[in-house]
Amino acid sequence: MALGNRKDLFWIFALILLIVAPFVCILTPVITSITFYSGPGSIVFVPLSTSFLALAFSFVFAIMLLCASYFLKSNIVRAIMIVIAAIGFILIFTLGVQNYVYLHEDKIEFNPLLGKKVEYEWGNLSKVVHVLEEPEEKQDEIYIFEFTDGYVIEFPVSGVVNGSVQSAIYQKARQYDIPFED
Repeated sequence: MALGNRKDLFWIFALILLIVAPFVCILTPVITSITFYSGPGSIVFVPLSTSFLALAFSFVFAIMLLCASYFLKSNIVRAIMIVIAAIGFILIFTLGVQNYVYLHEDKIEFNPLLGKKVEYEWGNLSKVVHVLEEPEEKQDEIYIFEFTDGYVIEFPVSGVVNGSVQSAIYQKARQYDIPFED
């Protein structure tokens, strides 16, 4: 294979990544939820919007570096650029996968995009606020969990937070005598 044809592989691989990226970004949270966060006692796994942004950015990062490596003359620099693209992709993609709120019968987990994962028991909640959607103010429907230590978790009521999940949250609030605001 001639050197020119080998360089074209960068464009081809970048194009393949561009085509595959939307599907991977949409399916990764679903696969993560089913693989790691479903089972007895599981209430809901909510991937946050910043998760999707991080997943998309990982692909953009890799595609841009692959395209840039096409224009490099040195094979050594090109190889370094490809290694940086691969490592950067893996690190950013991992950050995106690990950005979620997980509600279980026994605990509440929150893993922010940047920061340390926190885990609380339902008894540690001091207040649950359910903010309803208000289209005129462009405000989405969200839940706000306030804990006894002052920590606050906010997550949207998206497609995965359906009526049964909302009922489970309400029942947990009643079970532990947690004030619930609608």
